[in-house]
Amino acid sequence: MAQSLDSHNSLYDFVVRDGNGVKGMVDLGLLRVPGPYIQPPKERINKQNASQLEHPPIDFSRLEGPDHDEVVKQIATAAETFASSKL
Repeated sequence: MAQSLDSHNSLYDFVVRDGNGVKGMVDLGLLRVPGPYIQPPKERINKQNASQLEHPPIDFSRLEGPDHDEVVKQIATAAETFASSKL
């Protein structure tokens, strides 16, 4: 039976307590990231200054469109880079 994520508590348990993260939500087939997991605009990285960062941000808004494969590749590369830097 599929997991129900209807309430804030069940979603929090799935993502945080059970350790599934946002990737777990994507694996469930959710089409939109729930509001509590979207960073408010005033706290987001300024894209104009992003080129100065060691690891530029990934624009997840481009996942739904023609750039989907490129964004997926950026996510995979970031995960691999992060994982290898922790070894």
